[in-house]
Amino acid sequence: SDMHAPTRLSATSCLAFAAAIATASITFAPPALAGDFDQPPARNAVRSWTGFYGGLHGGWGWGTTEVRDPLFNPTFNPTETKYNGPLVGAQVGVNWQLANLVVGAELDGSWGFVRGNTSRTQGIITSSTNNGMGYKALATGTARVGYAMDQWLFYAKGGVAWAEMEITTQFAPLPTTYHRNLIGAVGGVGVEVAFLRNVSAKVEYNLIYLPTDHFEYVLPISTSSLDHLAQLVKFGINVRFGGDAAATR
Repeated sequence: SDMHAPTRLSATSCLAFAAAIATASITFAPPALAGDFDQPPARNAVRSWTGFYGGLHGGWGWGTTEVRDPLFNPTFNPTETKYNGPLVGAQVGVNWQLANLVVGAELDGSWGFVRGNTSRTQGIITSSTNNGMGYKALATGTARVGYAMDQWLFYAKGGVAWAEMEITTQFAPLPTTYHRNLIGAVGGVGVEVAFLRNVSAKVEYNLIYLPTDHFEYVLPISTSSLDHLAQLVKFGINVRFGGDAAATR
């Protein structure tokens, strides 16, 4: 060390002062804190994600629907409709943490304003046809698996998706609206960060595939085959209930 060694008197005085401070600290410490001196220190205390949680989310969705129809001009068969728009909803779930591994299950639902309109001048049915497609509601039930790093949680999820699709056509003299309830699959990835003891924020990406839907038009009589693919980005807040405040690796 570059510092000069203290004299014997100053060293003795410093030791006596330190001992007095330590004695006073132990004497006046709360019982729970004083009791910690009897326990070996935890090696790596980390935040626990165990427990039930609920929250809200908002975001943006976009997607495509591929349409095949025997009445379409072969040049434009299949044809593709694109759509996008905002969504808002809520989620509930539960996590179990073991060391850095976090597994869980989640249900979420969104009200969607994911809409698209296409104008086709393809010589199909009429010289110009306007169609509207989009999602009024979306829901998923998924299993989650993730890796926790203190307040950070990186996860993947997969499971079942449900969608209420609204299709508006103008093949008939008046616009006709159809509602379709579709079941498919969802996969996704996300990251969540706890910024308060039981409150966390997340950003998540979902890919939803809805298998071929055979859709019958009333007028003109025709059966189309529709394949839907939707993508969602969600930003959310979760509040956790129950579980431990901390876990040990």
